[in-house]
Amino acid sequence: MPRSTRRMLLILALLAVALPAGAWSHKEHIQLTRLAAGRLMADPNTPADMKAWLKSVSPQVLTMDEERQYLMSARVGPFPRGVEGLPYWAVVPDLVAMTDGPGDSGRKIQPFDVPERMLHFVDCEYFNKDIERRRYRHDLSNKPKLYAFPTGLNDPHPDDKNYKPWAKAGMLPFRVEQCYAQLVENLRKKRLTDKPGQFPRDEHAARWAGYLAHYVQDNCQPHHSTEDYKSRAYFAEKRTAPNVHWDMEGRLVDDDNNDYPELRSEFWTVFAKALDEVKDPIDTIDLRTATVEVALVSYDALPTIGLAAMKAYEQGGTPDKPEGGVKGFDAGKFFHAKGKYLGRERTVLEIKAHQMAWSVKRVEKLWLRAWEEAKAPVVEP
Repeated sequence: MPRSTRRMLLILALLAVALPAGAWSHKEHIQLTRLAAGRLMADPNTPADMKAWLKSVSPQVLTMDEERQYLMSARVGPFPRGVEGLPYWAVVPDLVAMTDGPGDSGRKIQPFDVPERMLHFVDCEYFNKDIERRRYRHDLSNKPKLYAFPTGLNDPHPDDKNYKPWAKAGMLPFRVEQCYAQLVENLRKKRLTDKPGQFPRDEHAARWAGYLAHYVQDNCQPHHSTEDYKSRAYFAEKRTAPNVHWDMEGRLVDDDNNDYPELRSEFWTVFAKALDEVKDPIDTIDLRTATVEVALVSYDALPTIGLAAMKAYEQGGTPDKPEGGVKGFDAGKFFHAKGKYLGRERTVLEIKAHQMAWSVKRVEKLWLRAWEEAKAPVVEP
């Protein structure tokens, strides 16, 4: 039995009593990571030795026609099977998060001293000085400015020396930075993948490249940038509101009850085009700041998603004052609802395609940057 299969069985035993975690679905993390590896291998500008490494750690790369068929028909669910290499490592962070207990009862990840689930998001509203503004508003009036995000993990808010926001807001920017640093270190040491007799065996570049892909992809999901991560603000009954987080992420491509064949086909066409056209606008070198910038850009998609959810569930009232109950989910109404994002009118389906394509581009960029940094001579301070 392969080592990854044994490891997966252990995780599945823990999942039997675990709480669900929120992220792009396992199916999407697998596909986005595989696409990033395949695109780099096909790019003539990718260094030959990097291509060789990618081929060894991502042996299941598919053609675009095969990727389309995977999106259209594969059923992955919460227990991914038959996944090896980079795509496997890209789902492990969610599997670990699913074993966390409620609150802070999960195993603490160091040096952050928080459970795994706290590493997948950055709730932007918590970076407001005023306590009353630490919640999502439809008009985006509680979206903070970039300067409000302290540089260090334990640094106070620049306008309130008694308030340290990172502990409440989530630590995604620091996790991205850590994964990138670990990837560079393992590439330099030529610890490229699993090897018999290697100790510790799971400390290698493939692991950290997969982890980095996961967190970079989460960073591009708009709900990972807000305390209202299920868009409950758009529903009268907050406690029983539907999970719009899942509607936006996994429902379209990996729902238990509906394959949405027409919507999936439409989505693939838009997504494949976005892979060719989307540019990563983030040029900031500092990874913590860059991660915050991605979150702040993605945050602007939340009003369109929230209004789309109101239409899909037939929630009455207005975004600021929802009224009444909800009805069953209408996927067509949700994914075809339109709103302004990144300077033009887009459907929710187009926003989803853009964000997923953007995440592929950012994974490619950071993997390539890490490879080049690892090859560069180390300059002593």
